[in-house]
Amino acid sequence: MRIYSIFNIRKEYQSFIFGRERMLLEMVGTRDKVLESSVSMELSFICEPLAESDVRGQIFNQLQNRFSSTTLIGDTLKIEHQIKGEIKIKMCKYYIEAVCEGSRMLDLDLFQTLGQINDSFLAFNTEEAECGWLKPIKHLAY
Repeated sequence: MRIYSIFNIRKEYQSFIFGRERMLLEMVGTRDKVLESSVSMELSFICEPLAESDVRGQIFNQLQNRFSSTTLIGDTLKIEHQIKGEIKIKMCKYYIEAVCEGSRMLDLDLFQTLGQINDSFLAFNTEEAECGWLKPIKHLAY
């Protein structure tokens, strides 16, 4: 099982965060309750709030044709594939939580879909110390 926290980074902070993803991964992985509130404040500063129902609807519309079962249970979107496995997606104010069980191809399907919706998503898997942009950032050459 892989658990991803996928943040919608504000455009004006993307170039600052680019190259510092590991530092942000360490901050996101903080388990200390005292530090948790300050981490939450910092994330609210660099992250764009998600339009939860809009993003959930776009994910649902794009993935329902590719997967055998796509259901909405409460505030959790559950997507299943016979071979690949299942994803449970929950929307929070500043991030998307995705719990993936099965093949990593499932993760790629989700990441590809989110990359089409928005080019500002940065995903973290703190348990395996993985992080990365879902769509490469374009930089201007001076």
